[in-house]
Amino acid sequence: MSVLVELKRRDLEEVKALSREEAVEIMRQAGIVGAGGGGFPTYFKYKNPQPRLIVNATESEPGYWADKLLHRVYFEEFLRLYEALKAIFGFEQIIMGVHFKDEEWFAPYRESADGLYEVVLVPDKYAMGEEKTLIKNIFRDDREKWVPRRVELPDGSRRPGIPPDAGHIVNNSETLFNIYRALFLGRPVTTKYLQVFGPDLPLKVYEVPIGASATEVLGIAGVDVEANAGRLSVIDGGPYLNEMGIEALGEGDCYVRRTTNGLLVIPKGVASKEYAGIKTRAPEEGIVSLVGRVSGVSVPLGGRFLRPARPLVSEGEEVDYEQKIGEPVDEGFSIGVWASMAGTVSSVEDGVVSISGGAVPQEEARAQTEAEATR
Repeated sequence: MSVLVELKRRDLEEVKALSREEAVEIMRQAGIVGAGGGGFPTYFKYKNPQPRLIVNATESEPGYWADKLLHRVYFEEFLRLYEALKAIFGFEQIIMGVHFKDEEWFAPYRESADGLYEVVLVPDKYAMGEEKTLIKNIFRDDREKWVPRRVELPDGSRRPGIPPDAGHIVNNSETLFNIYRALFLGRPVTTKYLQVFGPDLPLKVYEVPIGASATEVLGIAGVDVEANAGRLSVIDGGPYLNEMGIEALGEGDCYVRRTTNGLLVIPKGVASKEYAGIKTRAPEEGIVSLVGRVSGVSVPLGGRFLRPARPLVSEGEEVDYEQKIGEPVDEGFSIGVWASMAGTVSSVEDGVVSISGGAVPQEEARAQTEAEATR
């Protein structure tokens, strides 16, 4: 049985006083999953604390800025979080992996480390988003800390090695920021930080309600959807790591997932890797919140690794922003689910809670949710 916890504001000393079990349950109830792309439930990583926490601050794709902006805007918050996590989970080391090209951007971290954490520069390769590669480059000459290729199991079988096999927990920047918001502010995960960009579209970074329509977000970003109908594709991700979001803009749609890091807008029929050399700059306006600015959302109760949460709302019910709408189940991996906008619940079916009509038609929402669960 899980420990009872409350999502509420806590100061640093109150957070440091949490037990490991309480902190893990807060992560579970708050709905935190890996925001870097995999979507693995974060609470499970912390159930078995390791000696080292690796912060993947490398931005996994060309052109990305969202994580770097989070570190710049919420610098003090990250420092408080590092102090709290060391106290709760007993980490011997917290190591930030940063690209060489971003050394100047992260200079404030190097200047303020004071033994609390370390900043290690790694090659400017976008494979750094892969945990094993990042760890290998952080511990270049210490092979004992590399993730083993294979691990022998008691029954004689073998499985691929994972970071805990070498004493590491790995989180990307946004995942850690979501931990901060849950532990310190008592706020659940209801939004996703993502970039909208393309060869003919200046990069913008938004905080987007989970379940929002990608087409609606693009319209806010300045894309003329009607004029470009059938001519553009929308990639959920970046040039390298991605899935097809909308094959033909204006002829379908998709909703923003918990793992959507970017919406790359490119000509239809052109391979995304053609834009591996894309150059972008940090938006002058910084991170723009779209909370309260979208017309509807389709909020999934489950996901790739997740058993669907038990719905707590019914069709026709009025919900508030950040109201809990899904209770995690005990079987398998499951997390709390929260409303990403205020409005009327228009349907609860096929593992999706639609609010204010939903972001996309129910049939599309169901297809996307099913595809996400089987990845």
